[in-house]
Amino acid sequence: MLNLKSFLRLGRSRPDASPTVKAIEPSLPPGYFLPMTASELLATTRRQQWLQSLWDYSPLPKDMYRQYYLTPLEHCVMLMQQFPLMESGPYARPGGMADYMLETVSYAARLSKSYMLPVGAPPEEQAAQNAAWNAVVVYAAMLPSLEYLCHLHVELENGKRWFPLLDVPSEPYRFRFAPEQSPERLQSFGAMLAWKIIPPEAIGWLSNWPEAIKTLSTYLTGFRTQSGVVNAIVSEAIRLTTGAPESKTLVVPAEIVPVPAESLQGDSLLSGLADDVPELVVSYSAEEILPAAEPAPMSDAELIFPDEQKGPDDTDALLAMMGFASADEAETGEITPSAELNDPGEAFWQWLVMGCRSGSLVPNKPDGRIHLVAGYVFLRAPGIFHQYLTETNTAGEDKARLQKAFERLGHHRQDNGTMYTCQLYQNEQREGRFQKLSGYLVLASKVYDSDNNPGDNPLLIVI
Repeated sequence: MLNLKSFLRLGRSRPDASPTVKAIEPSLPPGYFLPMTASELLATTRRQQWLQSLWDYSPLPKDMYRQYYLTPLEHCVMLMQQFPLMESGPYARPGGMADYMLETVSYAARLSKSYMLPVGAPPEEQAAQNAAWNAVVVYAAMLPSLEYLCHLHVELENGKRWFPLLDVPSEPYRFRFAPEQSPERLQSFGAMLAWKIIPPEAIGWLSNWPEAIKTLSTYLTGFRTQSGVVNAIVSEAIRLTTGAPESKTLVVPAEIVPVPAESLQGDSLLSGLADDVPELVVSYSAEEILPAAEPAPMSDAELIFPDEQKGPDDTDALLAMMGFASADEAETGEITPSAELNDPGEAFWQWLVMGCRSGSLVPNKPDGRIHLVAGYVFLRAPGIFHQYLTETNTAGEDKARLQKAFERLGHHRQDNGTMYTCQLYQNEQREGRFQKLSGYLVLASKVYDSDNNPGDNPLLIVI
């Protein structure tokens, strides 16, 4: 583990500098670092990969991308220079603060592609606001990292103290950790710096959508949980960046929003780097920062029920869509005797609810037909109907008739269609090989009581 003393001994040279460059650099006092430009700070392979990912998942045209994303990113990395994020931990290395920020932004931009915002708006309105809400997510992931600067006492070579609000260090600097104990001061410092860094043109552009600019302001001023789904996206991005266990305290009511498969923009890297730095097109592997999923081999279930595997081919989905359940969905399921049990759909529904509440139907099994995801019960189809017919000794009945009868009950979620596609991964990082499943989404409160809900399957996402 790199401690502060050993880190300060690294201050005489720049990272990735060649021996020739080191030889002609001016001599620095012990423990001092030479200020670096944005091009120098971003000219590493890993940081170019993060920038490439941000561009790949950005809906902005080139000119807006440069002005609204790259300009504030460059400003941030110049303020962060070679500072570590903290005194200990995985980002206690030289440049750890900038690495943490860039990686989090990269993940957040990728995750945001799985959401249609604002929640509850008509699809055409969500499409019109897509770029604005992507910017809200990117800024929310980028700018809070600046609060870590408040934990540093930075001194210039001339003996004067450097403050981030005075822009980048103007001469060699050294630093020590001086943790800020007041959360209020941290939040006010971070918010003040954030609004200084966001380009005025971007603020004017976002102001065309009052809910978007309000949500961003709410998040940047420290009211994270009140910013709803934006907080959920950034929290997940931070979890992926740090490798921390998934938070058990973040509770966000869920709404699944179907998203059509997107084609990635294939333009070149817009990194704003020096002219002699080659542009980079990145192909991520399982060992790299944003692993791409690989198709899983056909299982026995797929061979028997091939229609279970239908759905858009999108291997980039990382996360179940989340949002807010509408008021008419905020109901709890009740088991009531029915006079229509000769209706196959109603008989199936009673079997499902009673089985889930009694525990005879076990959810979240790798080969199971019932899973929980983002506040919904996912019913794998047609497997769940085959299971019902087998367990009730009615295998001779028409499966297609049963499925249509269930649909007529209207218990499942229906947006632009009735069926949803999920990806079932082999690990909780939700990367690598997966199995693609198709089925119905039913609000979990219709199936489970609040005291016996088994919780979401961490291996499953909705695409």
